[in-house]
Amino acid sequence: MSDEIELNTTELDHAEAVDVITESVHELVGNPISKWAVAATIESLGVRDVDAKTDYGFDSVFDLADVVFNRIKKKINEGEDEDIHDDFNFGGFFLTLKNFLKYYSQGMVFSLPMLSQIVAILIFEYALWAWFDFNEAQATVVALGTILSFIITGGFIQTLGRLVSKYKGESNYYLAAKASLSVMKLAIPVVFISALLIFGLNLILPFYPQQLMILSMIYFVLISLLLLVAAVLFATEQRTMILFGILAGTAVVIFGMDFAGFGIYISQWLGILVGTLIMTVYAYIYYRLKIHSLRQELFKQSLPETEVTYYNVYRYFIYGFCYFTFLFMDRLLAWSAGPPPPEYIIWFNTPYELGMDWALITLVITIAMLEFSIQSFSRYLIPAQKAAFVSKIKFFNKFFRRFYVKQVLLLLFVGIISILVTYYGVLSLRVFENQVPEIADFFENPMTFRVFWLASIGYLFLIYGLLNSLFFFTLNRPELVMYAMAGSLFVNFVTGFLCSRIFGLEYAVIGLIAGSVVFAVTTAILAKRFFKHLDYFYYSAF
Repeated sequence: MSDEIELNTTELDHAEAVDVITESVHELVGNPISKWAVAATIESLGVRDVDAKTDYGFDSVFDLADVVFNRIKKKINEGEDEDIHDDFNFGGFFLTLKNFLKYYSQGMVFSLPMLSQIVAILIFEYALWAWFDFNEAQATVVALGTILSFIITGGFIQTLGRLVSKYKGESNYYLAAKASLSVMKLAIPVVFISALLIFGLNLILPFYPQQLMILSMIYFVLISLLLLVAAVLFATEQRTMILFGILAGTAVVIFGMDFAGFGIYISQWLGILVGTLIMTVYAYIYYRLKIHSLRQELFKQSLPETEVTYYNVYRYFIYGFCYFTFLFMDRLLAWSAGPPPPEYIIWFNTPYELGMDWALITLVITIAMLEFSIQSFSRYLIPAQKAAFVSKIKFFNKFFRRFYVKQVLLLLFVGIISILVTYYGVLSLRVFENQVPEIADFFENPMTFRVFWLASIGYLFLIYGLLNSLFFFTLNRPELVMYAMAGSLFVNFVTGFLCSRIFGLEYAVIGLIAGSVVFAVTTAILAKRFFKHLDYFYYSAF
């Protein structure tokens, strides 16, 4: 009997000893790579083969390591999954809802300048660079100037966003201001040189009468300046001032047309100038006050060498150029496929543009959701990283994969709702078509409806691609987005060109859908790998 009791006690001691050494090894190595790593750790704790036999009941250290390794793996695979929600719990449903309302409203503030122009058109019949009474020739050259302004400044806008947000994130307003000025010193001459080159090309190959080309280039230069200044404020997170500048400029247009009798051109040019001036003055004062309050002007600071800056931002520049070209490619293809006068290479098509503008409302409503997604992603990263010590890396990646799926589902929900609300909301205006001729004109052509539905689908795929892109940008992977957008732009052009020439000009929008689908699928494939190995991308981003 005594021998049996002694035997049980010894077995119990061995079991307790194995539990203790298992905990010790787990604390030291976390998630072990192999049984050999566990054996080496056990030996580093001073356990020899003879100790393994006498203290733990195993013939050798490697036999002991085999058991310890399996116990740690079992604990990781089963036990830690129970407390993962505690470690990666960043608020419940109501906190998430609160943050959604907060960040979605911030995203809408960014979209409000665009919406304000649509409202101004509906109420006053004109905005900063649009007017109901433009004839097709006027609408063509104004639209051409507007499109060129976005395309030519697109790369600089993205570059400003990257540099300014980077230095602002470091609370270095001095370098943020210097970076803004350095980009402006290059961007503004490029805008004026581009205007002169386009004007000169029109002298050699007269696509438009010179008077119309002069008007187009004036709009091009003025809108470009407005966009560049707005990009600085956007990157500085002073988005309300963008809205204020746009509204102030629109008020000048209304005053010029309804009270001063300036005419549409002078009124709009003054409005754009006033909006640009307000934003410029505000940006200057904002940075001066920040720099002075932080006494940053007292320290000798300089931007990195030009070559270094170029290497850091050229991908953003290329992406910005491709992105804005992508947005307007279908219009350029549609307007060049119709029956314009022989000497005009591009001719504005009102039903097509109305359909695109109608769909643009869905883009504005849905894209505001991206603010919530990216803010939540950034807000979760650091606390999740702190909770994810070595043994929980896989849960770190798993948590964000779930987070990503939730954002995609939310995007689809908001996108579909925005399409339906926009369609039936605008359609409800038909009750006024007998009183308001412009409303009757809006619904007159079936092309407008076809373009709306096709463009809305294309925009939804595009926004999904942009959602993926924002995650890549956050962890400094612009090359993933650059190549995806460049390839999508090519697909947009080829598909839109063929469809518009074979089936009709309104089917240029098929190019938008095809390009957006390619962009969505490409970035989705990249996002799958990105979130599967998020720990690697996170640690290698800085």
